[in-house]
Amino acid sequence: MKSGVVGYARKRPAHLGLVMLAGAVSLAGAAHAAEADSDATEVSAVQVNGVRKPLDNDTGLSVLPTTVQDTPQAISVISQAQLKAQGVNSLEQALRNVPGITIAIGEGGTLNGDQFKIRGFDAKDDVYIDGLRDFGVYTRDSFNYQEVQVLKGPSGAMFGRGTTGGAINTVSKTPRLQDFATVDTYAGNGDYYRALADINHQLNDTTAVRLNLMGSSTGVVDRDSINSKRWGAALSVGFGLGTDTTLTASYLHQHDNRRPDYGITIVQRPGDIIALPATEYGVGVERSSFLGFNNDVDRTDADILTVRVSHKAAPWLTLTSDSRVGAYRRYFQYSTTDQCNAACTTALFDNNAATEAYGGIGGSGPYDQDSWGAQNISTARMDFDVGGLKTQAIFGVDLSYQHNDKQFYAYTLPAGITARTAIPHPLVNPNPIFPAGYSVFRPVVGRNITCPASGPCTTSYNGATVATNVTAATALATQGEAVDLALFFTDRLWLTDALSVIGSLRVDRYDAKLDTLLMSGAASPVGGLKVKSTLKSPRASLVYEPSQTETYYLSWGRSETPQGTSVVGAGTAVALTAKDLEPEVSQIWEAGAKLGLPGGRASFTASVFDVKKDNSLQTDPGTGFLVAQSGERQEVKGVELGLTGKLTEAWTVSLGYAYLDARIKESYSNCTVPTTTAGTPTAVVCPVGVTVAIPVLNTVAVGQQVVFVPKTSASVFTTYDLGHWVEGLSVGGDVTYQSKLNVAYTARSVSYTDRATLTASRLAEVPESVTLNAFAAWTFGEGQRLAVNVYNLTDRLNYTQVFGNRAVPAAGRTFIASYSKSF
Repeated sequence: MKSGVVGYARKRPAHLGLVMLAGAVSLAGAAHAAEADSDATEVSAVQVNGVRKPLDNDTGLSVLPTTVQDTPQAISVISQAQLKAQGVNSLEQALRNVPGITIAIGEGGTLNGDQFKIRGFDAKDDVYIDGLRDFGVYTRDSFNYQEVQVLKGPSGAMFGRGTTGGAINTVSKTPRLQDFATVDTYAGNGDYYRALADINHQLNDTTAVRLNLMGSSTGVVDRDSINSKRWGAALSVGFGLGTDTTLTASYLHQHDNRRPDYGITIVQRPGDIIALPATEYGVGVERSSFLGFNNDVDRTDADILTVRVSHKAAPWLTLTSDSRVGAYRRYFQYSTTDQCNAACTTALFDNNAATEAYGGIGGSGPYDQDSWGAQNISTARMDFDVGGLKTQAIFGVDLSYQHNDKQFYAYTLPAGITARTAIPHPLVNPNPIFPAGYSVFRPVVGRNITCPASGPCTTSYNGATVATNVTAATALATQGEAVDLALFFTDRLWLTDALSVIGSLRVDRYDAKLDTLLMSGAASPVGGLKVKSTLKSPRASLVYEPSQTETYYLSWGRSETPQGTSVVGAGTAVALTAKDLEPEVSQIWEAGAKLGLPGGRASFTASVFDVKKDNSLQTDPGTGFLVAQSGERQEVKGVELGLTGKLTEAWTVSLGYAYLDARIKESYSNCTVPTTTAGTPTAVVCPVGVTVAIPVLNTVAVGQQVVFVPKTSASVFTTYDLGHWVEGLSVGGDVTYQSKLNVAYTARSVSYTDRATLTASRLAEVPESVTLNAFAAWTFGEGQRLAVNVYNLTDRLNYTQVFGNRAVPAAGRTFIASYSKSF
C-alpha cells in the first residue's frame, strides 16, 4: 500500500487507519495515483483508474478507514479519468453512471437544485465534499472533482442524520509535490462553451499549491430558453505533505446564473388511468417546449472554506481535525406549468387546432436566500493488540451549525385574474413572455398590500389596484437554524487474519428551529417551531477475507431522520403538525462479495440488501384518527452487480446493474368530502367522523412501487485502445438504462358507502430511458488531446428529472469537441 494512505485491511500495518476527508497526504497520493495511469480497476460497477489492484483504492474517509475492497457495503466510484472521458460538467451528470440513483426536479417542499435519490430514498441533505457536509442547495459543477463516491445503504453511523439510501461524497483535487498545468476547452451545439485550467506548483519539499478555474456558458439541445452561465475557482495549499503532520487549506467559489427547467406537464388523456408527459402523445407539445417564462432565473453563489489537519502522534495514534465554513446566496424565480384540468385535457386531445389547451401555473413566489453552515470533525485513531488480536478503535466528535434566512417575493396578477393557477398558459406553442400586469414585487406588512376579510389580497401596480397571489397566511420571511452535536465510536477486531468484526455507534443531539413571519404580521407560531431529537445510529459487520482479492461480508445498520433535518434544503424545514413526531428510522441488512477474477485484470462485485423505512405517526387521543405523519413506510429489496476490468490489453469494460423492488407499505393522503367527476367521487373520502384534510390510509398506493424508483437500471462504460493502429487513438462510449418511473398515485372512491374499496383515478408515469453516448480521443505531441463526444446518439426522447406532475426532457443529440494541453 502507498505510504501515507490509511485503511482497514487484513495483513496491513497496524498504524493504518482513519482520517476524515482523508488528510492531504492520502488525498494527494490517491489523486496522483488516479491520474498517473489509465489502467482500469474495480469499484462496484463503476470504473476507477489507478495503479493499484482492483478495489484497493482508499475511501478517504476517517469514519470509514478502509479500502473499497475491505468496506462491508456497496460503494460506487466515478474516477477523474472517467469524468474527463465522458465530458462530465456537473455532479448530476456524474451520478448518471450509478444505477439506482434518480434525480428529482425539486418542488413540493424541496428546493430546486441537486436533488438525488439513492435506492429510492431522498438524499438532498446527504451530499458531502471531502467527507464534510455541503450545506447548500445548488447545481454543483464538477471542475474541482478528483472522483465521486456513492456509499449505498443507511450510513448514519458514519455521517449522522439522514443517509437512508446512502451518501454522496465528492473528493476534491488537492496539491501534489510536483509542477504541472492542464488547460481544457470545449465547444458544441446547443451553444455549449466551456474552459478549465488546473495548475499545480511545488513550493518546497513539503509544500504545494493548486489552482483550478472554470468558465462555462451552456445551453441544452432541443430545450428552448434553457441556459447556464457558470464560473468557479478553487485554490488549495498543502503544508507538510509526505510528513507525519499535514495541513491542507482550500477555498472554493462557484457562481451560476441559469434559467431553471421545470419540464413538461404530465397529463391524463380522457378515459385513461395512466398519465404521461404531454410530449408522449403527439398532440403538439414538443420536447423543446419551455413552459416557464424568460424572467425565470436562478442565481447562486457558493463560498466554501475547508481546513484539514492530520497528525501522527505515535506509531499507534493518529489525530485528525477537519473544519469547514460554507456560505450560500441565492435568488430563485421560477414558473411551473404543472396543471392541466378537464378543459385543458379536452382541448389538448380534441384534434381541433382552433381550441387552445391552457395549463395552470403552480409553485410559490420567488425568494432571496442567505445561508451558511460550519462543521468540525475531530478523530483519534488507535491501533493496538488486545489479547494478541489486532484491533483498531476510532473515537470522534462531529459539531455542526446551520443558519438560513429567506425573504419571499410575490406576483401581481393580470387584470381579471385572482389566482396564478388561472393565468392562461398554453401547452402548445407556449409564450415565454410575462403576461401584461404580471410582475414581481416584495410585499411589506402594512405598507404595500391589503388583505380583506374575503377575496384576494391586492396591491398597487402602474397606478391601478390589482390582485396578488399572497394571502394573509402567506410567509414573507423565514429564519431557520440547526445545531448537531455528535459523538461516534468504531472498533474493528481481527479474530483471525481472515475474519474480523466491526462495531460502530453514533449518537447525535439535533436541535432545529424555524421562525416564520406571515403576511398578517404575526409569527407562526409565536416563538417559532422547535425540534429536539436524540439520534442513535448503530452498525455491525462481519467480514471474511481469505485473500487480498476476496471479501465477503454481512452488515446491519440503522439511520434516523429527525423532523427539521433540512433547514437549508426544504421549503419549510419544520411543519407545525409534524414538529413533535419522532425521527424516521431506517434499517438495512446487506450481504455481499467483492472478488478479483483470475489474472487480476477484472473484478466482480455483488450485493443483496433489504432496507426498511418506518414512518412516525401522531394520532388524536380523543378520536384515534391520524393527525400527522412523517412520511411513507417503505421497504426496498434489491440486488446490485458489477463487473469491471480489462478484458484484453486494449479493451476495458465497466458494467453495473441494480434491481430495486421498492414497495410502499403504508401511505396516507388528506381526505376530502365526496365530490364527483362524471358521478364518481375523487380523492380519498373522509371516513365517518373524520374532518376534511385529516390523513387517512391510501390503499391505492400501498403495495405499489415507491415513486421515483426504477425497478431496474444498468450502465455500461467501455473504452478501446486503438494505439496499435493509430498511436494515441482510443474510442469508447456508454449506455445507460432506467425502467419506467411511477411518480404519483391518486385514489378515488368507487362508492360513497364502501369507502374501504379504493381504485386509482390517476397513475402518473415517466417512460423508460435508454441513452447511448460515444467518444473518440487522440493523444498526440507533448501532452495534447483532441476528443469528440456524442451524447444521446439515437436522439431518443428521454427524461432527465422527474416530479409528481412534470418531467424534464433530456438533451437531444449533442456533439461536443474538446482540446486539452498539459504542460
